[in-house]
Amino acid sequence: METMKKRKCFSYVTTGALGLALIGLAACSQGDSTNASPTSGGSAVLQGPIAFVKNSGVGSQNTLSIVGADTQGNLKLISTMGSAGEFENNALGDMQVSSGGWVFMNLTAGGEVATIDPLSGAAPIHEANLPTRTRPVHIYRDRTDGEVIWSMNDGDATNGNDSGCAVGGSVTVLHNSHLGSGGNPPKVAGTTCTLAAGHGVTAFSGPTATDSAIPTYAVITNAKGGQMAFLDNNKLSSTYRQMVARLDLCTAVGQNGLKPAGAACNDESSKALTDPFTSNGSNPHGIRWSQETGKIYSSQAREVEETGEETGYGEIIEVDPKLIVQGPGDNKAAITRRLSLLGTPYTAYGITPNGRFLFLRGIDLITDAQHIIGKLGVIDLKASGPLTIVNLPDLVDVVPSTFKFTPDGQRMYLLVSNAATGNDAQTAAQKKDRLFVFNPSTFPAAPQLVAEIGLSPAAAHNFDVLVQGSGQASAVLVSNGGAGVTGSVTLFNANNQMSGNSLVVGVNPGAIMFYYDGIAAANNQATS
Repeated sequence: METMKKRKCFSYVTTGALGLALIGLAACSQGDSTNASPTSGGSAVLQGPIAFVKNSGVGSQNTLSIVGADTQGNLKLISTMGSAGEFENNALGDMQVSSGGWVFMNLTAGGEVATIDPLSGAAPIHEANLPTRTRPVHIYRDRTDGEVIWSMNDGDATNGNDSGCAVGGSVTVLHNSHLGSGGNPPKVAGTTCTLAAGHGVTAFSGPTATDSAIPTYAVITNAKGGQMAFLDNNKLSSTYRQMVARLDLCTAVGQNGLKPAGAACNDESSKALTDPFTSNGSNPHGIRWSQETGKIYSSQAREVEETGEETGYGEIIEVDPKLIVQGPGDNKAAITRRLSLLGTPYTAYGITPNGRFLFLRGIDLITDAQHIIGKLGVIDLKASGPLTIVNLPDLVDVVPSTFKFTPDGQRMYLLVSNAATGNDAQTAAQKKDRLFVFNPSTFPAAPQLVAEIGLSPAAAHNFDVLVQGSGQASAVLVSNGGAGVTGSVTLFNANNQMSGNSLVVGVNPGAIMFYYDGIAAANNQATS
């Protein structure tokens, strides 16, 4: 592959009609790229900010729309990627941007990660699809080195095993390399087997401003295996990317609470790191790192199967990475606090940008037979004593869905689900096509409701927040999708919630990711 040469650019800023700051690039020297085409002015460079919109159809309908805005703040379609076979007709998975400027996107069924150069051409350039392992699903930017990308390989859909491992799933590490003179396209650095099967998620621990002794780990859980793996994430270490410790999540109370009751927990304390732990029913499905406490928070989600069987312990655990002992052993002593979610309505959670609060959402279909009660709550991680949920005001007739925080902590966007929920009366009263805007800076007290935005009628929505400056929201882009239907995206001003124009993109548009040069390095992505 050809190397890419650095562009020399001078930037200017204008303000569109929606208050959207548009970063223009002028006086740029054209750099070589794999297939960049010059613009009419002789310059082939990003005119950002732009947004990547995933379209989900059949075969060649799995495309990526690249959307920008003109100087008046009106949406325009820059290009559509995928219809010419760039993604090998695979459905498009998670997206992430590296601090080096590249975009990475999982192609789950194909066992690959697509690499995209957004900077060198008038439209983003598809570079290559790099092989990972079986079924890459979630993808993360390393918090300790933003040029490193971690892709979770969930393994076979039936048994959760990766074809390249003796047992269990794996994680593939990629490096974005550099856009610049002598730079190379992204590459696969290597793959590590976790020896535990099933859906994988990760969080990154490391030194903070107040505690330099926190170990640098990539911490990975696998849902079927019921394990937390600690991979050495110090690039200077001789064991970099190797699994150096594990935590067995099995508990007697948790196993007895499953329906039917699960098998007794095995003693894993003497097992070598090369010997898989016995699987259990804990079902770890979410993980967060708090820079405020220096701890890791893992959710063992409760799930009810169609057969009536129940798996998952239904709890959140707090793990101190400083208490992890490397080498053989299950490391249960590193679990410092537990919180049972059984008997509560909460089923999903995230963390505020400052790492102080876990935010929880769920629904109550029992209390009022005529109305859905949307439930919101927070956990103050800095508070001493047991982890405790503070319930926030209810959202009546609302099913809370995707939520995102801006880095400055001043805005939380909460999308409602349009999926029919509850009995006939509850479904009839259910609010749909809404995006709530809150100011969460008052947590653990109730957040201020800034706006309730009505969205274009659609089967489903998704969104992303354009974050600029020192972490403030500038604009919100919402997708309006539905299976088999050509959909659109709509732009909103984040300051006054005014709606701009809508733009037709592709079949069933869903997830959105905003991008501009420097967005990752500035930590200017909204987080869930």
